[in-house]
Amino acid sequence: MKIDKKLIYVTIFSFSWAIRILFNKMALNTGIEPMVFTVQSVLCSTILLTIYAISTKRKEFKRIDKNVFKKFILIGLLMGISYITGIYGLRLSTSINYSFLIKSTIVFTTLLAVIFLKEDINKGKVLLLITFILGAYLVTTGGKLIIPKVGDLLIIATAFCLSSSVITQKTLSGKIKPEIMAWANRFFAFLVLILLIPIMGIKPFDSFSLLFVVIVGTLSAVTIIYLNKLLSVSTASYATMMSMIVPVINSILGIFILKEHMNIFQIIGGMMIIISGILTQKKNI
Repeated sequence: MKIDKKLIYVTIFSFSWAIRILFNKMALNTGIEPMVFTVQSVLCSTILLTIYAISTKRKEFKRIDKNVFKKFILIGLLMGISYITGIYGLRLSTSINYSFLIKSTIVFTTLLAVIFLKEDINKGKVLLLITFILGAYLVTTGGKLIIPKVGDLLIIATAFCLSSSVITQKTLSGKIKPEIMAWANRFFAFLVLILLIPIMGIKPFDSFSLLFVVIVGTLSAVTIIYLNKLLSVSTASYATMMSMIVPVINSILGIFILKEHMNIFQIIGGMMIIISGILTQKKNI
């Protein structure tokens, strides 16, 4: 039986992302300054990815030409902005709102993929998109109306930046190895954060939570490595649609770790996402 790399990569990517969201929120609940924690965790992630890239793909660095370098800078800028808007959005909103609104990437990525990558769009894909979104809404809200918060707009901005970054990374698939792409993603994003430190007037090492920094930094490294591995063997639409399982994973983690409960709407929503994921896999979108 042939192993489907796409399914393996999207599973690891989704689980690492979901767990990272959980630990991000736990870290913020300790009262640590969001920007400080972001800089520290991205630094940890960058160090890990640098060691990994140099030890496994050193020769690949020679393939980075001027055009690739420009795209690396763009990716770094988009990711740097997404880190800032994401961490403050999570702080000013709720984990439920964040888990749902961050998945607006499914809309942004699909539209951008159609425009810039010339991916196909048809009734079947649109129907799956709608089902994914409805399922995610039910899972994250339990059927309740989302009360808009200031942080929600920041979360939507984060989703757009993430989608734009994914599209840019996809244009480099086949030219640059996923490990190098992952390194560039975090390294250039870290440079953006470093440049913003004086402007924002923060002290990046004024407070420190080693456990959370290492956990989130490691999960961040795993997430970006497997996102790029996924993009190397799939479409951008497939990557974002299949990662809709993240809200389901977050709900399950909430039950076992945070002692939260699921109602009938969340169960229905979870089933909608799982069924849509199976159909997406079978249709080879």
